[in-house]
Amino acid sequence: MSAIIECNQCGWRTVCGHEDLARRLRNLGLLRRAPHPPADLVEELARSNLHRLVCDQCHAMGLAFVALDDVETDEAGDWQQAVLCEICRQPVPPERLEIFPKVRRCVSCQNASDRGMEPDAQEYCPKCGALLEVRVSQGGGVTRYKQFCTGQPPCRL
Repeated sequence: MSAIIECNQCGWRTVCGHEDLARRLRNLGLLRRAPHPPADLVEELARSNLHRLVCDQCHAMGLAFVALDDVETDEAGDWQQAVLCEICRQPVPPERLEIFPKVRRCVSCQNASDRGMEPDAQEYCPKCGALLEVRVSQGGGVTRYKQFCTGQPPCRL
């Protein structure tokens, strides 16, 4: 399942796959406890909460689904879904996909990963599913880092 969403304010448009829609819904506080939600649930929640989704470019609330008939293409049969990089969420160039069809990262993110500079994956609270935040704990002499839940109200880990 993939969908094209568009901002009504600035005209920004992107192709969102199942995982990207689920990530956007998690940022709204939905799907926190479902690590792999079914596609029909994600689509229904996305359609009912479009007015709450935020544009990546202008940060305005209220996105809209665009029908595939409205997408301008050079040839009707030439349209292909863009493969988004799993780290930076930018489209992987088609030339790279021709050489490596199963690739999941763009060139710059793959190079950073090969050099060992891969960004840390975000962790979620095991109790409520909210994002975890690393903070310095206050205590005597030794600096300690602890994970804190960002949910409302925060869980005790």
